[in-house]
Amino acid sequence: MPYNLDIPGWMPEPELKILERLARTIPPGGAMLEVGPFCGRSSWCWSKSVDPSVSVTCVDIWDPVEHPFSPPAKTEAGAVSDADYGRTTHERGHWGTRENFDHYTSDCHNITAIRGHSPQDFGDWPHDSLDLVFLDGLHHNPGFHADVVHWYPRVKPGGILCGDDCARSHPDVLWTIDDFCKERSIAFTVERRIWTLRRPSGE
Repeated sequence: MPYNLDIPGWMPEPELKILERLARTIPPGGAMLEVGPFCGRSSWCWSKSVDPSVSVTCVDIWDPVEHPFSPPAKTEAGAVSDADYGRTTHERGHWGTRENFDHYTSDCHNITAIRGHSPQDFGDWPHDSLDLVFLDGLHHNPGFHADVVHWYPRVKPGGILCGDDCARSHPDVLWTIDDFCKERSIAFTVERRIWTLRRPSGE
């Protein structure tokens, strides 16, 4: 079970299991990138599910002022891990700070964390360099559309672009992915709220 339900976040256990399965498609020596890891609930899953030789880059603003949201993680003494939101302490809180991310992923030695706004701070990221990109940052446009358009060509041909919250509660995610794939005549799938598309090998 390569996921840690103690880490605060919004991703329920069944979706972490989907990430676990996607992670195992990345070849040894490969590379993946996650946008919007927050406290590292999904990052820990990626890190522990991929081959140890795979590099996992996590990018986020880690700024509770700009992103003043936190999950209802359990904080009471002796709380049992929550399968949906995690648990924490009153002292640590459940804010998406870089300090909390580093704390919760301290045993994930294949993670490299980079602070920045996606995609504008990552314009020089090389094309065709990543086996998988997972988008869980902005869920509204124009930001989400910008992430999709920016990171898609950074995925290797045959690689995977995927993300969370493809649901009616996040219509910009749902319709952006639908339109993006229609324009390119490629398929995408949705399992629970996880959307996945594969960049064609011939591109």
